Amino acid sequence: MSTALFINGIYEAVLNEVIEAQDARGGGVSYLQPYKGQVISMLKKLQPSPNYPIRLYVSTTDNLSQICYTGLIVGWEDKREISQSRRSIVRKELEEFQPGEVNLFTAVEGVGEKAVNLLTIRDLRRLDSSHMTAILRKVSDDLPLKKRTRSGGWSEVSDLGDLLDLPADTKEQYEEELSEAIRRSASLSDSSLRDRLASAPKTPEKIQIISMGYRRNPDVIVAVLRRAAGVCERCGTEAPFLRRKDDSPYLEVHHWKPLSMDGEDTIANAAALCPNCHREVHYGKTNGDSGRNGD
Repeated sequence: MSTALFINGIYEAVLNEVIEAQDARGGGVSYLQPYKGQVISMLKKLQPSPNYPIRLYVSTTDNLSQICYTGLIVGWEDKREISQSRRSIVRKELEEFQPGEVNLFTAVEGVGEKAVNLLTIRDLRRLDSSHMTAILRKVSDDLPLKKRTRSGGWSEVSDLGDLLDLPADTKEQYEEELSEAIRRSASLSDSSLRDRLASAPKTPEKIQIISMGYRRNPDVIVAVLRRAAGVCERCGTEAPFLRRKDDSPYLEVHHWKPLSMDGEDTIANAAALCPNCHREVHYGKTNGDSGRNGD
């Protein structure tokens, strides 16, 4: 997976000025000057260019926890090393299209630390819907970005590709639509089904599936699994296999009363089930002795 840059907390006015400049030029490039005195090492190393751009993700000062804008970085320069001729070109472009950035470029504006990075960007746009910054994973350790509380700074992250542009469905919408589509398919004759399969695309459409979850208590999970001691608490058979990561018996912790229906996250409301029993409790015609399903 390719690398990308996340910048934390840029003023909305700066980003809007860039978009206005793009519109005025009918495209072209614009500039960003993050408020930091440190060189963005990944850009210095990778040297983005129009032929080898690096994707940019941006949160705003008013919304640090969301990816609000995205674009492409097509150039990077250390302003302290820019020649006078190049400096004159950039200043002229800023004066014409991004006047709000001129003082920062010429170091007239006091911002504490000098903004030494000059990013040349294109195709900056505001996302139709914002996304939590936690979906970004740091290249250094593959962990999600932690929630930011202050503006400033950046992270080298894995590029999400086209994920942010995909159509989105809630998990409930997706499952309801799929169930209805399966019902319609089941009503087809064998010949009609064969015809549809013959003309169907072999590669499925990508979508985002948005779901709400619950932050479960790990102590409950451990206590229930220890209580079960490797034996399904519904059918009484041993776990069907051992987990690859730690050789522990594979059982799934199931809540009899679902958390989504105000069920408690307690050992009294939970059981360790083999995968077969867990699926049967959810989808079987009868739900065993308890007559209850859950999560």
